[in-house]
Amino acid sequence: MISNETIERLEEQLYTDRVEYNWEQVGPDGNYSPTVRWALSLMIGLFLPTFLMIVSDASWWSIAFWFCFTLAVMGVLITRYLFIPDKHRCYYLTSMGIHYTEKDMIPDVAYQVVRGLAWVGIVVCVIAVFVLGPLAFVGAGGFALMSFGMTNFRPSINRSYILISERTVVFDLENDCVLSFEAAEQDVHAYGGNVFTTTLDQKQELLATLRSLFPSIEFVKIKRLKDKYKHPVYQQEEEKAAE
Repeated sequence: MISNETIERLEEQLYTDRVEYNWEQVGPDGNYSPTVRWALSLMIGLFLPTFLMIVSDASWWSIAFWFCFTLAVMGVLITRYLFIPDKHRCYYLTSMGIHYTEKDMIPDVAYQVVRGLAWVGIVVCVIAVFVLGPLAFVGAGGFALMSFGMTNFRPSINRSYILISERTVVFDLENDCVLSFEAAEQDVHAYGGNVFTTTLDQKQELLATLRSLFPSIEFVKIKRLKDKYKHPVYQQEEEKAAE
């Protein structure tokens, strides 16, 4: 079992080590393809407007129709770009492993709109207090606190890393821009994770750099990502858990 002190020391070396190869990637997080994400956005975004049109029995090209149409477009775009956005990742490969940043690809205008609505909410709460008196704090207090918290709504950047050792296994997903890392006999998550490239050619360049930096690690080609669990490295983990 590797101690936390050792992991912290290796992490510090990882971030201070010289960068041998770096790349950027924009795309989904691997859970859903872009097609599936758009399909989910259409289903979620069109549900309420379609329901309203059926209930109101709105005629074509009427005011109610255009209201529902506008609501549908906004719902689809909000669902796609705010709730299931793509990721922007910046990767840095060193002789210790890979460290990277990850940020949601949410348009800057969305953050501006949320901050603007937060200030509007604060103003509404203040007006409610003057009009309704102290009783307004019962409902408006919580909303005001939430609005204050959203006035500084800005994009967040997550930082992660994958340590690479001589026991690391790199799973190369064929015909896809994904590499999955796992290390045998390592009891910490710092030695496992997935990385994404923009193109297959870029992935080949990354693989060539990995082979030159870490000649002793194992490379395994797989057709599906779940095929990696058939490798002995995962069977060893299951045996340890059973013990």
